[in-house]
Amino acid sequence: MLAAAFRTIVHVDMDAFFTSVEIRDQPALKGKPIVVGADPKGGSGRGVISAASYEARKFGVKSAQPVSTAYKLCPEAIFLPHRIERYREVSNEVMEILGSFSELLLRASIDEAVLDCTDNAGGFKSWKHLGQAIKNKVLQETTLTCSLGIATGTTIAKMASEFKKPDGLTLVLPGREAEFLAPMPVETIPGIGPRARESLHRLGLRTIADLQKAEPLVLATALGSWGKRIYYLAHGSDDNELVLGEARKSFGEERTYETDLDTLEAAETALREIADDLALRMSRKNISGRTLTLKARAADFQTITRSRTLPIPVRSGPALFEHAWELFQQHIRPEKLKNEKIRLLGIQMSKLYAAKPGEQLWLF
Repeated sequence: MLAAAFRTIVHVDMDAFFTSVEIRDQPALKGKPIVVGADPKGGSGRGVISAASYEARKFGVKSAQPVSTAYKLCPEAIFLPHRIERYREVSNEVMEILGSFSELLLRASIDEAVLDCTDNAGGFKSWKHLGQAIKNKVLQETTLTCSLGIATGTTIAKMASEFKKPDGLTLVLPGREAEFLAPMPVETIPGIGPRARESLHRLGLRTIADLQKAEPLVLATALGSWGKRIYYLAHGSDDNELVLGEARKSFGEERTYETDLDTLEAAETALREIADDLALRMSRKNISGRTLTLKARAADFQTITRSRTLPIPVRSGPALFEHAWELFQQHIRPEKLKNEKIRLLGIQMSKLYAAKPGEQLWLF
C-alpha cells in the first residue's frame, strides 16, 4: 500500500470533452470529424469554434479557430451548436465521481480537476492502481475517457496529464521530476506564453533542461519575479498548495452495475447499500443534509433525478434509504424498470449542515 511520505496530486483532464459529450448523446457520430461552435454557413460563417474531435484535429482544426478556417480545413466535418448547459450537466457527473476519491478537489474548469489524494492513496498499491481506478470509474459511469497526471505537485501533475492524450496515465514519481521535465520545450510550463518564450529563446533557453542549467539571476532577468518560481519548478520542486474554492455543497454516492437492475428487489438492495455507504462517509465528516436527490440512469443512458427537501437534516443509512426508496417507487414503476432496466443508481445530499467543534449531529 502507498505511504503518505509524499503528496499525491492527481490532475484529471477530460479528453475532447465537448465533442465526446456530443458523441455520447449521439453514438452515430463516433469516428467522424466533429466540431462544436458557430454555424460555418458554407465557409462564410463568423465566430470561432469551441472544440474539435480528434478526427477533426487531424485536419488542423482546433479550438478558438475561426469557423470559416475550420470549414476550409475540413468541410466534411459535422458542425454542432454549443450546448453549454449539457456540458455542465455531464461535468457535474464527472466531478461527483472524482469527489469519491478525495474530498480535496478543485474544479479547475468544466473539463479539468485537481485532486489531493495524499490521505486516500493508502488504499491503493501504487499511483498506477489509483490512476487506473479513477479512469475506470469515470469510463464506467460516463463512457468518457480522461487523461491523468499524478505527481507530488499541482503544476507537474497538470503537465503530466497532457503527456499521453487521449486516455493517458502518466506518473512522475518522487525524485524523478527533473528527469521527466528536462526534454520538454520551455513553453510546456503553464504560464509561459509567447512573450516569455521569446525572452527565454533569446537567451538560448529552449528546453527545461536549459532552464535547469541556467543561473537564477538569468531567469529573473528574463521573467522578473516569476523567474525564481520557474527555476525551482525546472528542478522538480513543485510545492504549490491546492487552493480550494468554496466549501463543498453536496455529498453523493453512486454505483454503475455490470448487470442492469430489472426488478424492484434488486433496486432496493442496491439502493440500501448506497445509502449505508453514503451515511458512513457523512458520519466521518460529521455532516448531515436536508435535500436528498435520487439519481437513476437507464441502460440507454436516459437519466432522471428527483429531489426532496426534508424538515430536518439527516445522515443515517436507514433514513437516507427510506427517502430515496420512496422517490424511486414514486417515479420508476415496476413495468418501466423491467423494460428499460437501470445501469446506475445514486443518492446525493445537499443543503449540508456541518457540526461545530464538539457538536454531535443528529443520527437519524
